[in-house]
Amino acid sequence: MTSLPGPAQRDAYRSAFVKNCLELVVRARKELVGTPLASEEEPAITGLLVEQARAIIESDGAEDWMEHLCVLDDPPQNDQPERRGKRRPRIDIEFELARRGTRPRFHLEAKRLYRSDSVAAYLGPSGLGMFLDGAYASAWPSAGMLGYVQNRTCADWLSDVTGQLSASETLLHVCMKNSALSSPNWQTPGLENVKISCHTRNPDLGAIQIFHLLLDCS
Repeated sequence: MTSLPGPAQRDAYRSAFVKNCLELVVRARKELVGTPLASEEEPAITGLLVEQARAIIESDGAEDWMEHLCVLDDPPQNDQPERRGKRRPRIDIEFELARRGTRPRFHLEAKRLYRSDSVAAYLGPSGLGMFLDGAYASAWPSAGMLGYVQNRTCADWLSDVTGQLSASETLLHVCMKNSALSSPNWQTPGLENVKISCHTRNPDLGAIQIFHLLLDCS
């Protein structure tokens, strides 16, 4: 009789899955080098990233870990039963691992970082807040935020995000006080600047880890 994986093993599987998803996003961004993105709207950038991600996983040179990975652009979510049909919220990017039984999913919400109120939108009710209230990823212990950096630098915007997270620990239900962001234990080129924040949610949902990835689109 095969035993079920323990919590540590499940956490390791989840971490590897999340890393693969974010690595694919980074690779897709590299494929768009030379494509002007500095003035594009969020849906346009997201659509281009998903298109390139699909091309990578469907190419002859796709790596083994890509074989069962699916990526969806703007799919509707069913986390809130009271919101049906066209009223359902739509996540920007959804990754799905095709396998028997429950299929792991990883959700990414994207926001442009380009003006003075961008961090407020990134961390606000229509950004990070969608994960905190259970509208997105209610069944999963982790999800992600993408920042499309259209001016200044990724380091500048990460500093702003970090500062606002620290200043709004209570409002954003940050788990680790005085240390809003941590780094994953990954050794993957292109993911060096990924950061993690932890947030409490409704007790029925449990806490959620949010992986923050800022992409240079300037």
